[in-house]
Amino acid sequence: MRVNDDASLAPDIVRGEIGVVRRINRYVSEPVPSAGGVILVDKYQQLVKQPQETEILGFLVQVYIPKIEDSLILASNEVTLLAKFEERVSNVEQRLIEHVTDPGQFSVLGDGGLDVSFINQTFDAPFFGDIVRYVLRPNLSRNSTKVLSPESSGPPLAAVFATMAGLNFVRAVKVYDKTNPQVPRTWRGTIIGNVRVPSATKKTEHFFAIPENAISTKDQVLIFDDVGFTGRTRKACVQLIESLGAKVSGIVNIIEKSYGEPDVPVESRAILGVEGFKPESDRTCSLILNQLLMKRLDTPRTIHGVHYEPKRSLSTLPI
Repeated sequence: MRVNDDASLAPDIVRGEIGVVRRINRYVSEPVPSAGGVILVDKYQQLVKQPQETEILGFLVQVYIPKIEDSLILASNEVTLLAKFEERVSNVEQRLIEHVTDPGQFSVLGDGGLDVSFINQTFDAPFFGDIVRYVLRPNLSRNSTKVLSPESSGPPLAAVFATMAGLNFVRAVKVYDKTNPQVPRTWRGTIIGNVRVPSATKKTEHFFAIPENAISTKDQVLIFDDVGFTGRTRKACVQLIESLGAKVSGIVNIIEKSYGEPDVPVESRAILGVEGFKPESDRTCSLILNQLLMKRLDTPRTIHGVHYEPKRSLSTLPI
């Protein structure tokens, strides 16, 4: 079994860890380690043969965790059969590929730009909720204290993650004039970064700003963005965070494009990493992946039949 990443009763050290079931007991008012020996075979078989029933409340599971070289007594809703967890991850991967191969949700443009409506037009909240449960929380460090996302398409996923992880969310807004920043009047003060960021779809440049006191020197900040390409947005966010004495605990892009720009100065992890594409016809192309669900692929994976629009480019997208 695998201890759930959002387990509320399990010690932090074992969350996300894989263990072996030693015993299953009926729930008692004061959980105590059992003496070993007898296994409740009927309930054990039910859990194995019907994995959809592994999150029934009311049973205690004795699980041996190799990491701590000891057994723990956990509530049955704190763990999931490993096979069931892997099935859920596989389902998330399948749904991601379905989005990528849906012409209404994903297109590769003639200049290599990406039109990703399931991220920045019709945000698929249930799908990204599962991304948080089965991909992000298992793969991200739990030492973060704040979540920050630049004003673009990153905030929706960042807000979902922050909500499910119990963290505060900070939105970095675009500022075009540092001498007269257009920020909400409710802000009691404004911190503006020093890195100028050119827009990929508009002929403008901007800085990023956050409310004063939104981030302190004690914070470990996790940065979220939608589509990473040049690294300039990430660099600006990192500079802003570090200028306040805080630290960056990680950077997550929903999509990372590693083609077209020879030098991406800030390292990140991606839900979908794209290293290139190849036209297959005037309407389809193949997409070459080097990251999938936060893991780098030793061998690139090719997705065929992706919608291709050679006559469109980022510079001609409607604003």
